[in-house]
Amino acid sequence: MATPNDLLKQQYEVVKLKTGSEIVGMVRETPEALLVTLPMICHLSVQQPINQTLATFYPYAPLSEDPIIKIPFDQVLHRSNMNSQFIPFYDEASAKWLKMVEDKNIPLTNDIHASKDYMRKAVDQILKNVRDEDLYDEFYEEALEDEFENAVPPTDKKKIH
Repeated sequence: MATPNDLLKQQYEVVKLKTGSEIVGMVRETPEALLVTLPMICHLSVQQPINQTLATFYPYAPLSEDPIIKIPFDQVLHRSNMNSQFIPFYDEASAKWLKMVEDKNIPLTNDIHASKDYMRKAVDQILKNVRDEDLYDEFYEEALEDEFENAVPPTDKKKIH
């Protein structure tokens, strides 16, 4: 049997909060508040040199087990329909996130040493292809020397520079 909540219209929306956060999700309006199912934050970044935009979706409340959040109307700055071009990407990301939450298999690590080792290897890999002359900028070096040689000590001993 259908409940009254099942009859409320639900649509893909972008909700901007007074805090500045902008979330996307399936939004249902109730008399008390907005209910947002699987709220996510979308980050857009331009990919060069191909000049395409990468849309990355992150969960809005990643530590919560509840897939629905309630937002009081007085916390909403504005709402709009989600651009239909992004809906398939949102659906894919939110479905994957919900499955990880339900299956309790979110890949987590607290191993700071593994992270440091990964970063060290990544930097070493980058530096392996860098030549010494790429690291040395003669013009910049000369500009720093000139600035140091021409520096004048402060005259007012009470003034912090």
